[in-house]
Amino acid sequence: MKISKIPGLGRFGIFIDDINFDNITDEEWQEIGKLHLENLVTIIRNTNLDAFKYQELIFKLGLPRTNQAHRLHKKYGISVGEIFQKVLEDSDLIDDEDKKFLRSSGKLILIEDGKPTSIIKVTGMKDAAGDPLGMFAEGELLWHSNESGDLCFTPGVSLLGRSGVVGSATGFLTTVDYYESLSESFRSELDEMVLLHRFTPGRINPGLIEEQDSIMRKNMCPVDGSRIPLVISSPGGHRGLHISVNTIDKIEGLSDAESKKILDKIQSELFVEKYMYDHWYRSDTDLCLFDNSITLHRRLGGITNRMCYRMQHDYNFVQQNPYIPYTTEPFVSEYRRRMAEMVDWIV
Repeated sequence: MKISKIPGLGRFGIFIDDINFDNITDEEWQEIGKLHLENLVTIIRNTNLDAFKYQELIFKLGLPRTNQAHRLHKKYGISVGEIFQKVLEDSDLIDDEDKKFLRSSGKLILIEDGKPTSIIKVTGMKDAAGDPLGMFAEGELLWHSNESGDLCFTPGVSLLGRSGVVGSATGFLTTVDYYESLSESFRSELDEMVLLHRFTPGRINPGLIEEQDSIMRKNMCPVDGSRIPLVISSPGGHRGLHISVNTIDKIEGLSDAESKKILDKIQSELFVEKYMYDHWYRSDTDLCLFDNSITLHRRLGGITNRMCYRMQHDYNFVQQNPYIPYTTEPFVSEYRRRMAEMVDWIV
């Protein structure tokens, strides 16, 4: 196993090369998981992973989850699998809005050897009927973090190339070095700021059809006006900015003009080369592991026939303590309450 520094991303980000996943031990994979928490972005190049091995490895880092699955379980009191079955039966137990959402999102789940997985297909391709095969439209994806307008966002994301990936890029941006470079007085101001989030169609991926936009809204920011602190901690204990520009509406307590002035200042200073890295794929099978708390990502380049596999997950099995991103009330208590519900459901 060879480890080297990714150019850009401040002091973060590592490449890992020369891993044969047929022979990797649990101890070696756990060590990679811990290295990843320290480095925020880990790119393992030219892997020999298939879908099942990929899923197995991610399950060893932490429990997979999406907050929409928990919402559905809480609403109907049955498993997501049972809910999907009710949708297939067109049961009146599931309301029409959720039926529409589930029929659309169900197409995005990877079925491998006749078995549903916890993997979402990321592609702009469509089937013969013109229906999307993945959760995005063709074209670039703008800077974002997943579930950015949800207080209990999932902290880890992984992306495995499958086919047609060469010629495209996944970009990353880290916020820790920028935050630490600021004056103590400005950091103190940012520490107190709360962002209000709102979903705006097309702000992440221009060109989404209505069906995809509905899925995006429920996943990114299901409730407009959600309140989330600007400064939070990553699962590895790094403090930075939760500044997913795709759903930020304004800074709570400030006028629109004052809010825009501060956010524009931050973005002009943060979105610069030394904190960024665009990974232009040279292999269709690279595996990217990336923090989803204080790190943003995007997609660039030709993507006509591009297919990737994506999973969202916690880091339960490589952290010593439960992850709590917030330090102030009422956010800590609300996060603990909601996560207690979620963990009971997942387990």
